[in-house]
Amino acid sequence: MYKNASYMRLKAAPIKTGNSQFGSITVRCPSRLLAIALIFFFSLSALYAQTAELGDIQGTVIDRKLEKPLVAHPIILTIHKADTVETKETTTDENGNYRFAELPLDPNIHYAVSTFHDDTDYTEKDLVLSTWVPNIKINFDIGAFADDDTQILVKSHTFIIGPPPADHAPDGAVTVAEAIGIENLSDLPFRTTHGTQKVGIHLTLPQDTEGFEPHPPVELTIDAATNQVILKTPLPPGELHLGYNYISHVGKSGLDLSRRLNFNTMQFYVFVPEGIGLVPRAKFFGAPRREQIHGSVYLIYESNADQTFAAGKKVDLALNINTGVARGALPEQTSNLGQLILIAVAAALTGGFFVAALFKLRAASNTTESDTDDTSTPPDAGWLLKLNPDDREHVRVARLEFITHLDDKYERQEISERVYKRLRREQTERLTTLLEQQKRGNNA
Repeated sequence: MYKNASYMRLKAAPIKTGNSQFGSITVRCPSRLLAIALIFFFSLSALYAQTAELGDIQGTVIDRKLEKPLVAHPIILTIHKADTVETKETTTDENGNYRFAELPLDPNIHYAVSTFHDDTDYTEKDLVLSTWVPNIKINFDIGAFADDDTQILVKSHTFIIGPPPADHAPDGAVTVAEAIGIENLSDLPFRTTHGTQKVGIHLTLPQDTEGFEPHPPVELTIDAATNQVILKTPLPPGELHLGYNYISHVGKSGLDLSRRLNFNTMQFYVFVPEGIGLVPRAKFFGAPRREQIHGSVYLIYESNADQTFAAGKKVDLALNINTGVARGALPEQTSNLGQLILIAVAAALTGGFFVAALFKLRAASNTTESDTDDTSTPPDAGWLLKLNPDDREHVRVARLEFITHLDDKYERQEISERVYKRLRREQTERLTTLLEQQKRGNNA
């Protein structure tokens, strides 16, 4: 049909592209140059498909005692996939640098980088590579710690009062959730002494508590002998949000949550369900504001913004019984521990009560039986197990959207690298915990 047209059968070697393979290609073209151009195009496409979805994690390891890089030091990469966990190992070069290359950009794969030196484990967990952030740099400062207590600031300490677990005896017990936003102002990890041990931080609990349960993902323990909550690992620079709950008892004079402070504290918040009739005794708490969260109405007491609380001082956190308020029937209320902890964690993240909008947007609009019927849940399960599948899905979507938004802000250089890494680490840790709980629920 075309006078100058030529027919060519091009034999191409099989090229793996991740999908199919190129085999024999028939090209009808007006010239040989066009055929060569097509071959070049296909080759570039195959090469792009092989490399476009890969990233790397790299960094530098510095011995801060000697102020020089650690050479030939082992670094371990742990790869958490949906059904498997793999590990890779490399060593630092003469400049203390390491690199794990050709890592998939898959939001379902979480990475952890760790190393061990001088009886101390250094780990950065729940790193996620994406097309927005294909490269992550994790540096390790080994061997040096800050120990100046004045560099540790509790920015917010929140108490949420709620009913006891449904199976608890009606003896005046209440559940107390505490959420703490704490900041290490130093450039080094902080470590202090508790007894004969080196720990990250220790926080005092009120007297006569029971049923201590930490909030994931931060790993906390309790020293019953000293009544202290312990973070065993060094407190990293920047902000960290942690929380826990326990059972306390209302006596004739009320509920006493007073304790001696280990660190300077900026502000206290107390959330009391409307109708319970507990009121902070201290005058530094102002008049409450009334807010509705997840179907429950809370009175929110906030300490004066212009008053700070010094470390070493005992702070009055007692709640008196207000006989002028219609008392709520605590034993008849259904305990929703997951809801209580969600409020506590969110309060720490915001340093106040601004988070109410998040719950109104993300939480399920009604409570199902699975929110309250925990008969099949082990007593030591995490708070996510207390949520129904719909609530967990809302949390998962919110986490993913936030991480994507965070990556976008960092890509446009609208937030600093330090803030970005801290927020992203926090969100990916929480996402990992959620995904693990969802996977257990699906396999049940």
